[in-house]
Amino acid sequence: MGARATFAQLQIAQQTAPAPSVPLSADKQKRYQNAVKLVQEGQELQKKGTKEGYQEALGKYQQALKINQELGLRADQAEILMSIGLVNIFLSEYQQALDLYNQALIIWQELNQPLFEASVLSMIGDTYNNMGKPRESLEYLKRAESSFRIQKQFRHLAINLSSISRAYMRLGETKNALNSLNQALEIYRTTFKDKEKEADTLNSIAFLYSQIGKSEMSLKYYNQALDIYRERKDLLGEAEIFKNIGSLHGKLGKHDLALEYLNKALGIQSTKGTLVDRGLTINDIASIYSSRGNYEKAIEYYQKAKLLFHQAGWTTLESLSLGSIISIYRNFLGNNQSALKYTEEVLELNRKTGEKDEEASTFNQQGDIYIQQGDYQLALDRYNEALQIELSITKNPKAAARTLGNIALLYNSLGDSNLSIRTYNQVLDIYRKLDNKAQQARILLYMGGVYQKNAQFNEALTSYNEALKLLNKEDYLSEINIRYGLARIYRDKKDYPRAFEAANLALKLSKKHKYSFQEIASIGIIGSIYLVQGDYKNALDSYQKALDGYRQSDLKIKEAETLSTISMAYSFQKQYQQAINTLNEQLKLRRTLKDIQGESDALYYIAKNQRKLGKLETALTSIDEAIKIVENIRGNVKSSDLRTSYFATVQKYYKLYIDLLMELDEKNPDKNYDELALNVSERSRARGLIELLKESNAKIRKGANPELLEQERNLLQQINARETTRGNLENSPNKNDPITKNSIQRLITEAENLRSQYKELQTKIRTTSSAYAKLTNPDPDKDILKLPQIQQQLDKDTILLQYSIGEERSYLWAVTPNSLNTYKLPGREKIEIAAEKFKSAISNTTGVPPKIIEDTKEFSQTLLGQVAGKISGKRLVIVADGALQTIPFAALHDVNSPQANATKQTPYQPLIINHEIVNLPSITALATQRTELAKRNTAPKTLAVLADPVFKPDDEEFTGKPPTVTKNLDLSQEIDQSALKTSARNLQRDGWDRLPFTGEEAKALLGLVKNQSHKKQALRFDATYEWATNPELKQYRLLHFATHGFADPIEPERSGIVLSLLDKQGKPTTKGYLRLGDIFNLDFAADLVVLSACDTGLGKDIKGEGLVGLTRGLMYAGAPRVAVSLWNVNDSGTSILMQKFYKQMLEQGKTPAAALRAAQLEMLQSGDKQNPYYWASFTLQGEWK
Repeated sequence: MGARATFAQLQIAQQTAPAPSVPLSADKQKRYQNAVKLVQEGQELQKKGTKEGYQEALGKYQQALKINQELGLRADQAEILMSIGLVNIFLSEYQQALDLYNQALIIWQELNQPLFEASVLSMIGDTYNNMGKPRESLEYLKRAESSFRIQKQFRHLAINLSSISRAYMRLGETKNALNSLNQALEIYRTTFKDKEKEADTLNSIAFLYSQIGKSEMSLKYYNQALDIYRERKDLLGEAEIFKNIGSLHGKLGKHDLALEYLNKALGIQSTKGTLVDRGLTINDIASIYSSRGNYEKAIEYYQKAKLLFHQAGWTTLESLSLGSIISIYRNFLGNNQSALKYTEEVLELNRKTGEKDEEASTFNQQGDIYIQQGDYQLALDRYNEALQIELSITKNPKAAARTLGNIALLYNSLGDSNLSIRTYNQVLDIYRKLDNKAQQARILLYMGGVYQKNAQFNEALTSYNEALKLLNKEDYLSEINIRYGLARIYRDKKDYPRAFEAANLALKLSKKHKYSFQEIASIGIIGSIYLVQGDYKNALDSYQKALDGYRQSDLKIKEAETLSTISMAYSFQKQYQQAINTLNEQLKLRRTLKDIQGESDALYYIAKNQRKLGKLETALTSIDEAIKIVENIRGNVKSSDLRTSYFATVQKYYKLYIDLLMELDEKNPDKNYDELALNVSERSRARGLIELLKESNAKIRKGANPELLEQERNLLQQINARETTRGNLENSPNKNDPITKNSIQRLITEAENLRSQYKELQTKIRTTSSAYAKLTNPDPDKDILKLPQIQQQLDKDTILLQYSIGEERSYLWAVTPNSLNTYKLPGREKIEIAAEKFKSAISNTTGVPPKIIEDTKEFSQTLLGQVAGKISGKRLVIVADGALQTIPFAALHDVNSPQANATKQTPYQPLIINHEIVNLPSITALATQRTELAKRNTAPKTLAVLADPVFKPDDEEFTGKPPTVTKNLDLSQEIDQSALKTSARNLQRDGWDRLPFTGEEAKALLGLVKNQSHKKQALRFDATYEWATNPELKQYRLLHFATHGFADPIEPERSGIVLSLLDKQGKPTTKGYLRLGDIFNLDFAADLVVLSACDTGLGKDIKGEGLVGLTRGLMYAGAPRVAVSLWNVNDSGTSILMQKFYKQMLEQGKTPAAALRAAQLEMLQSGDKQNPYYWASFTLQGEWK
């Protein structure tokens, strides 16, 4: 509402009279007059409106106060205390001002001066409002109001009513705020006929209307105020109105008009106004430039405003300018380092002024920035600091709810829906206590979205329906959004009548209340229901209407999305050419929008439809183009997409590419399409690992220059920020504005320059950190092996069997040093069913029943039957895919054994009898490992073992001790505990039970190493994160982890190794879980790492990527070989196998691959452990030499 309202308090504070409040002697009268002079000088200094002026005024007032204290003039002391308090307000020293006002209040109460007492109460109320405490403010202002009314002090009452309106505005109680201002207006008009104050109040009412979106009413009141100021020749009043009208036009998107009015205001204020007046206007000019996308100009103006506020000593306003600068750096320029630097400056100002709510708000802002950087622990630390202030110091539940909402969003973006929902429920509890139904509805809407995303449809329906009951009857937009959610849920549940009902209600509401965007979106949702239902004609009709609407509104992103769905409807009707034509329209739009992910997806669907038309070569060109885009995307999947199906999306591109190449190979066997397909399979594995690491939020640092990585992150943030901002400007109503057009072009140029810098940086990273570059950003031409290079990795006794599982058909490449043969296999569903049957059969622990023989024969025939003639007598190197990644090939029936085609009752002849079997995450990974480790020296010591960690409070270690309850876990503990619970459920476990045999296993293995200095152990409480990541482990050749390792079968990105979750006091350990990111950052020099109690899960839809991630992570950590169990045999069986395995290595000198086979053969030939359940769970991944 401008600085004029604040200066109104001068009328209350500066009432010092030239006569003393009690008679004085001549000498004392002289001293008193000196005090009066000091006060008058202070008032003149104060009028300068500068920080220095206020500080000098303080000195004068304090001298006058001391004289009055010595003279014993209590009333005069109180008056000066009020003046000093006001100056502290101008200096943003609010707590000091409150202390001074309270001293004055005590004096006025003692002197029984109700007018002055009420005046101080009003000033205390104003101060609390400035501190962001509107409820405390209202308490004092209401007391003042009552007193002014009783005393019929209407001028003071009017000033006080304006202050009350500001407190109500902070609370969002618009009706009460307007009521207070209208009362003040009536007093000035009727009682005093005070035109100046009438104009000031009209200005305040206009401002209030502008804040609640009633622009016509706002302009009406501004113009009434302007007429009065002009009549009175009040130039500063005119300037205030010009500024406010300019700001209003800015909000309405009328930027030229806004700048015209703001510059008029600034012209007057430059000669007549205070520093604060000028600063506020310049601040508004800066916001206009920001809205137009001219961010450099905006920062320049915000800096000017900040300087003026600093000179004036207005710390709060200085903080606001800094906040705007922070927002530009963070949200539009992607320069988080600069944003963080400015937040520290704001925090310093917050602490200086004691504005705890503002300090909490700044902590929230820092948390948001850290999330953008991927520094999730730092983000949660900042949010918790904010929460501590809001709950314990300011006791501001509304602000606490906002912070908890940020935390819930953080958990959701990390993929932890359980923690997210739990936190949203805390927010909900707060809003229930505040009886804020609108906010309850909003949170329930968010919760519904979280549930829906995780296919928890019933919970989502409950949330949406609860939200509907709580909505304000006039909150039509929220109701429409809820109806959208309901329509999508019912659609996905195939409850089409209810889906249509919800979508049509959304459409009806949108039309009635003239929400044009929502109307179009409702039509689109109706189209999607028809599409899923198979009613393609009605689907196309709806989509076409939606398309027309988006085109009329010039919403290109939505237009592109709708074209995509239209193409699907054509494709389902087998109108493939029409689908291609529509997709080409979409492709053109995606390229205009610079939407590279959308572009690659359009090309993929074009290729699919071209294939349907039999245009295989053309389809190949399209999918090749899509894959090139995908392989050039580095870090461009925004955080909001972190948990989407992008991983699956990328993989389907490669599967189509392979399908096309293999179809072409059938038609043109002499053109080496099968070689290309094998190379694409390798490329898909490299890309799959990159996407898995993204989904697991792994920040790989090992093997890379940290300064270059920081530069890389900053550049990506800046590129993404510019692309996002450009997209927003291109879809804004002002996109044809010349300045906006220039901003768009500038952003395009800047993004291109940043990309050039990024390419140069990638070259530098590749030069200085080749292993890191090959892992995180492989060059398809240089880093991924082609057939001749693959064959160089093999010897004459070894055959590579590489599988690719596709939806309709799968493929097997059999590679030797001098041959390549390819075979077609069944599609994904058939292989997954067979794999499930096989794993289920061998999980039977009694003997070797006929069921095992039958199922292993059948499955072996599917996987190996066609290649039987090629594998006889060979070492088998398996590069599996999908469900095959968790299959123990060693337990498959040997297709070349004499009993292979005999009856079901014939003896079990597993593949391990005649073959050494090794698994690989990819052949390229092996080649990279061989290059990287070629010159590495052997570690000097033998064996380090971690075993039998403590997982639960009921562990026998705590027998007789009460479990410790710990609250306020940090992010890593919260996420770890929640993630471990989720993965346990995914593995159909009830938590993580103790593995008692692992302790015995560890002792037995350590007993094989006679030299005490060559072995190291960590059992029970010592089996910690700190031990597992200790650099000392680099001295050991063999590393053995006998604890729960797990490759999460449902959410592979969660995979990891569980360590001790509790310390000796029963408190949760700081880190109890080695995540994928942690594993990739380990630094070992081991020849072999063993995970002896790993679990990959059983059942349908098993994803093998988690096992690949674990294996590849340990290989990247420095181990050329990893022995890992596919399921956990929690008894002596594993211990026996491990002892035999280590004896073969340590005593017989065998390679790990040969040693594992020998140990498994011993188990196979023994009596009670011959069942594959006991010996087949272990596979060797990596180097076989």
